Amino acid sequence: MKLVDSDDYRRKTETPVLGKSTFTQAEALELFEEMVRAEAANGRLGKSRRKRLIQYAAALQLTPLQASRIVTKVTRETPEVSLSDPPLLYKVVEQAARPHKYPLWIRLSLILAVAVACGHVARHLFL
Repeated sequence: MKLVDSDDYRRKTETPVLGKSTFTQAEALELFEEMVRAEAANGRLGKSRRKRLIQYAAALQLTPLQASRIVTKVTRETPEVSLSDPPLLYKVVEQAARPHKYPLWIRLSLILAVAVACGHVARHLFL
């Protein structure tokens, strides 16, 4: 893995992904920090998510070192999510996946229909 010197990194003339508008260094740092906070709110930042965040930082013309420091700072500030408390989205999906309970009159009608069908089958088999 080749480490990139911050001076070499700044010398690269790449077109920013965000368009022609440029940010000041302070604005870019603040924007990236809020981006990392939003991403950390969705759960633990794994290796691939961290790598993607650092690539976004490159679009903001931040050095990888600055980006890594911000990611580390935000992940230390973010409280760990307990596994016993699933996120709200999981609760909604779990509730939607439960089978619906049918009203009593439908269940009784079904039981009666099955009983009548079993009676007809038994009559034809034993008579």
